[in-house]
Amino acid sequence: MRLLFVFCACLVLGSVNAQNAGSVSVAPDSAAIDSIFAHLSEVEVVAMRPLIKTEIDRLSYDVQADGDSKTSTAIDMLRKVPLVSVDGEDNIRVRGNSNFKIYKNGHPDPSLSSNPKEVLKALPASMIKRIEVITEPGAKYDAEGVAAILNIVTVSSNTLKGVTGTLRAGVSETGNPNASAYVTTQVGKWVTSVNYGWNHRGYRAGTQRSYQLHHYVATGDDRGYESSNRSKVGVHYGNIESSFEPDTLNLLTLSLGGYYYNFKVNPALSWVTMRNAAGEMLYRYVSRSLLPNNDYLNLDGRFDFQHKTHRKGEALTLSYMLSTSSGNDEMRSQYLEEENAPMTYSGLNRDGHERFWEHTWQLDWTRPFLKYHTFETGLKYIHRSNRSKNHTDYVTDEGISPISDRDSHFKHLTQVGAAYASYTYRKEKWSARAGLRYEWSYLSAKFPDGSQSSFHRSLNDWVPSASVSYQIDMGRSLKAAFATRINRPGIAYLNPGVSESPTDLSYGNPNLNSSRNYSMSMTYMQVGRLLTFNVVPGYSWSSNGIGDVHFYRNGQDHYTYDNTLLHRWVGVSGFVQWNPVAKTSFMLNASAGRDYYRSKELGLKNARWGTNFYAQLTQQLPWQLRFTGSLGQWGGGAYNLYGYQGRAWFHSFALQRSFLKENRLTVRASAQNPFSGKYSHSTSHTTQGDYTGWQRYEYRQRSFQLSVSYRFGSLKAYVKKTDKTIENNDVVGGGQKGGESQQPMGGGK
Repeated sequence: MRLLFVFCACLVLGSVNAQNAGSVSVAPDSAAIDSIFAHLSEVEVVAMRPLIKTEIDRLSYDVQADGDSKTSTAIDMLRKVPLVSVDGEDNIRVRGNSNFKIYKNGHPDPSLSSNPKEVLKALPASMIKRIEVITEPGAKYDAEGVAAILNIVTVSSNTLKGVTGTLRAGVSETGNPNASAYVTTQVGKWVTSVNYGWNHRGYRAGTQRSYQLHHYVATGDDRGYESSNRSKVGVHYGNIESSFEPDTLNLLTLSLGGYYYNFKVNPALSWVTMRNAAGEMLYRYVSRSLLPNNDYLNLDGRFDFQHKTHRKGEALTLSYMLSTSSGNDEMRSQYLEEENAPMTYSGLNRDGHERFWEHTWQLDWTRPFLKYHTFETGLKYIHRSNRSKNHTDYVTDEGISPISDRDSHFKHLTQVGAAYASYTYRKEKWSARAGLRYEWSYLSAKFPDGSQSSFHRSLNDWVPSASVSYQIDMGRSLKAAFATRINRPGIAYLNPGVSESPTDLSYGNPNLNSSRNYSMSMTYMQVGRLLTFNVVPGYSWSSNGIGDVHFYRNGQDHYTYDNTLLHRWVGVSGFVQWNPVAKTSFMLNASAGRDYYRSKELGLKNARWGTNFYAQLTQQLPWQLRFTGSLGQWGGGAYNLYGYQGRAWFHSFALQRSFLKENRLTVRASAQNPFSGKYSHSTSHTTQGDYTGWQRYEYRQRSFQLSVSYRFGSLKAYVKKTDKTIENNDVVGGGQKGGESQQPMGGGK
C-alpha cells in the first residue's frame, strides 16, 4: 500500500511540475514526498474490494474480502451470496429452489450434502476463499441432476513455509456450544490442512411443536393432530487434505473427510383425534415416542493426479473417489389413553439400517488451441450399491399382536458410464460454450426377503448444453444459457420398505425411472464501484418428474412416489449490492417465480407464485465496531401437486470487533429474531387431493450467541487443488447422493 501511494504521489506531483515547466519532465519535490509520508497515518482507504465476479457458467462471492469472515461460519456467509437464500431455520435455497448440490473445491462433499445446515455451522468462514454459484453447468455437470451447484473454494496459494490456523468457539444463551479448528502446515513440498468442527444443540433449544388438521373429502371427517417434543443433536465434521507438487507440471492431492451426527428425541408426545362431519368423536389416543439411537456416518476419500504439459492450459487429470455411509434409525412408540383407537396393537418398535458404498473413476483432458479455443473431454464410471434392512415389531399389552412383524430387506445396484465433450470460445467481449454428454446407466434391485420380484433396467441419455455471453463493457455483461439434466431415484425413493404409524403409511416405489429436466435463462450483470446487481429471468420444465403421491386408504394416509409429475417454472431472481457512502453497504438477494404442477394420472394440477428475499445492512462504527442487520422472508409458492407453503419472516443483528496485532482476535455478538416471540413458525396448506387442511410447525428460533475467533501463525501456503476432479450428483432421494438435503427430524405420530 505504501509503494502504491508513493507511485501515485509521484505521478500527481510530476504531472503538476510538468505543467509548470512546459514540456520538460521534472522530478517530484522530495520535500513534498516527505510531507505526504508524514501524514500517512491520517490516510484512510475508502474504496471497497469487489466481492462479486461473474463468468460464463458461474457467479462467485469473495469471502476473504468480507470482514465478517473472520469470526463467522460458512452458513453465515451463504446468506450474502447472490442467488442464495437461507431462512431462519438455516434451510438453503438457490434461486428459490432446494434442488442443488454443495461441492468443496470443485468436487462433491457427501458430508456437506447429506446435512448441510449442521455441517456448515461447524465450518469456519476464515478457511473459505470464495463461494461459487454454478448456475449453468457444462457437459461435465449437466446429466448430474441439479438446478445449481454451490462450490465452496478454500484458500489456495503457495509461497512460504510455516504453520497457520484459526480457532473458533461460540455459545448461545440456551447453552448450545460450538467450536472449530483449522490448521495448515508445509513440510518440504507437502502441504497439509486439517479442520474439525463440532456443533451441539441441546434439548432446551430443540423444543418443537406441530399442529395438523386433515379434512377428508369423501367422508367429511376431520383428524386433528398435535405434538410436542424435545430433541438434541451432536454434529462432528472433520477433513484432512494434502497436496504434493514435485514440479510445476505435476500435482498429487489426497483427502479424507467425514461427518457424524447423533440425534435423540426425549420423548415426543402426540395427541390424535378423529371426528365425523357432525363433530362427534370417532376415536382418540396419545402417542409417546422415543428415538433412542438415530445416527448417520459418512466417510469419503479422494485421490487426484494432475499432469500439465508445456502448452499453457493443457492438463490431464486422473481421479478416484470412495464414499461410504451408514445410518441407523430406531423408534419406540406406545399408545395411551385410547378410545376406539383404529389399531389393534398398543405400540410398535421400528429399527432401520442403511449402508451405502460408491466407487468412482474419472479421466479428464483439457486442451486449448488456436489462442481462443478450448476443448475438454472425459470418461467416468460409477459403481454404487445400497442396502437397507427395516424391521417393525407390533406390541400388545399381552405381548402378542394379531399383526405379524415386518421385515424388509432391499439391495440396490447402480452402474453409470459417461462420456462428455465440451468446446469453449473466448475472444475479446465474446464467450461461448457448447457441450454434449452421453450417459448409460444400469439399475437393479433385489429383495432377499422375497417380498417382491427382483428387477433391472438400462437407461440411455444424451444431454446437450449451450451458453453464450457478451461483455458489453468493463462493468456490464449479458449471458444466455440452455441446460438439460437427469435425475435418478435414490434408495429412499426406491425402497419399498414400509414405515407405518396408526395414521400414516409410507414406502418407496422400485419402478421409478429417471426424469429429464430442461432450463433456459438470461443473465444481465453490472458491476460498479457503488452499485453492483444482476437480473436473471428463467424458465424450466420437466414432463416425467419424480413427484409425491398422497392418498387415503383404510383409515391411513399413504405416501409414496411416481414418475407422473409435469412441472413448469417461470420467474426472475436478482442480487443488489449498494455502497451509498464509504462505511455503509446494503445487500439484497431476492427471487420470485410461478410453479405449475400437473399429473394426468392423478387428475391434479397446482399453480402459485412464490417469493423470497434476504436484505442485509453492514455499517462500520466508531471504535472499530462492525454492525450487521438483516431481514428475510420466504414461502408462498406451490411446493407440490397438493398445496402451498405459507410465508415466514426472520431477522438478525450482529456486532463484532477485532483486537490484537493484525486483528488476530475477533469477538462477535449476535441475535437471531430478538423481536419475535420465543417460537417462530411456518405453515403449509393442502388444498386438494383425498384430504385438505394445514400443518403448522413451531420451533425455537430466538437466540443470542457470543463467539470468539483467534488466528495464529503466518503461513501463506495452502493445499493446492487439481483443476478437475470427481463430481457425482445424479441421484434424488437417499440422502447420501440425494438432490434434496435430508435433515434429521424427530417425533412420531
